Amino acid sequence: MGPATSSQPDAGLKRKLARDLGLLWMGQVLTKGIVFLAFAILARRLMPSAYGAVEYAIGLGALAALAIDGGLGSVGVRRLTQKLDSAETLVATIPVAQLCLAAIIAPGMILFAIAFAKDANALGIVYGVAASVLLLPWKQDWLFQALGRMEHIVTAQVIRVGVFAVGIMLLIHDDTPLVAVGLIEFASVASATVYMMVAQHVLLVPIAIRFSFAKLRALAREGVPIGLGAICWAMTQYAPMFMLATMMGMTQTAYFGAAHRLGVSLVVFSWIYHFNLFPVISRKLKDEPKAFAALTRTSIRATAWAGSGIALALALAAEPLLGLLFGPRFAAAAPPFSILVWTFPLTLLSGHPRWILVAAGRAGDMLVAQVAGVIVAVAAGWLLIPLAGTRGAAMAMTLACAAVWGVAQIYARRAGRDVPVAPALPPLIVAAIIVAGAQWAVLGAWMECAIGCVIFAAAAFAFDRTLIADLRNILRRPTAEDADVLSPASIIDAEQQAREANSLT
Repeated sequence: MGPATSSQPDAGLKRKLARDLGLLWMGQVLTKGIVFLAFAILARRLMPSAYGAVEYAIGLGALAALAIDGGLGSVGVRRLTQKLDSAETLVATIPVAQLCLAAIIAPGMILFAIAFAKDANALGIVYGVAASVLLLPWKQDWLFQALGRMEHIVTAQVIRVGVFAVGIMLLIHDDTPLVAVGLIEFASVASATVYMMVAQHVLLVPIAIRFSFAKLRALAREGVPIGLGAICWAMTQYAPMFMLATMMGMTQTAYFGAAHRLGVSLVVFSWIYHFNLFPVISRKLKDEPKAFAALTRTSIRATAWAGSGIALALALAAEPLLGLLFGPRFAAAAPPFSILVWTFPLTLLSGHPRWILVAAGRAGDMLVAQVAGVIVAVAAGWLLIPLAGTRGAAMAMTLACAAVWGVAQIYARRAGRDVPVAPALPPLIVAAIIVAGAQWAVLGAWMECAIGCVIFAAAAFAFDRTLIADLRNILRRPTAEDADVLSPASIIDAEQQAREANSLT
């Protein structure tokens, strides 16, 4: 009776964690959808140059939010779940460290916009966004994650994007001063922050603040590598946009920003997929090497076909799709989008070596891959944007994603975890041939998209007749068994990039 009784609480904990994971995924998809709706409304109501200023300021805010987190959220989760510090100590010291960062970063955002944006509208929005990031240290979502209270995190996210979307729908019109967008962003962050502070104080740990230089130094030493990884990932995504704004102005930034928003929205599905696969990979990496190799090969093959197929369909239908979503003025966003969309399959594929490095305890190697992506994004943007404008920015971001994949592959192989590339090549080659052929077609975008998808699907099943079964098997729901790997600490450690779900990107 003893063992059976003791296992019941453990099984209940595992089931709760599986439910929390599902709630986190649904929250991400819901908030992304609401944000996308809000920005689609903005694109229809504002002139392109004004919309470009909005995308610029919000992108700068997303990067600042990751810098202010500084990896300290992950540190807090680890220290609390491993009982290295008490919750009372951490909730009083982590905000102090993050406030120190915010005190530097918020005015830095304004100086950066003054120096490089060279646009009054963008600067006006940045003021509100910069004020909003000063509130972020008090949200302390890491505490709720560490204690398994995911429902409050999702609620805060929905409050934030809901306030932003309602504010945009009610207050922003073509003659509204754009500083109002910054104020709406501030109101949305303030609403979510107040909710989290009240929930923390009433349900978890009283709000407090404590300055200890020794404690802050210890937190910083542990958090810097994690924070740098998150910042590098964001820089890979945003550096081409910031460079485009400086070189080409806000109208071109608007077209790239619309394409970028739709393209980056797909990345959440890459995160969901690999987050779902991570516990299985972690177990098999340690206990079943042959099964791990087979699973990795199957996953690469399946995601390459699925990701390339989605990218192909979106690329072929880019012009009418962008016009439908953002309005006819944004037809010019189609060319960069048809390039940017390939970051989705590249991110899906690079996720295999990146998450395997995490599972193998090689987070430092993953940071090197992210740094390589930033270097390529900046170098390629500097070369290509003056030559090709929005297309050049899109190519820079796509090349950066490819660089992250390549470097992560190298480090995974050095770690003795060979991740095959060959299974990904057939779908990429087939998609490239179809896209090249479509350049000569005169049937209209939707017809070309339909024909291209039929050809691609026929090629997929000709190459791989077990594709559907493999996808169904991989995309299973999280189980209680996954809780053995996906502890609250590993949820944060597995993918720091998930913090960007709290931003309007």
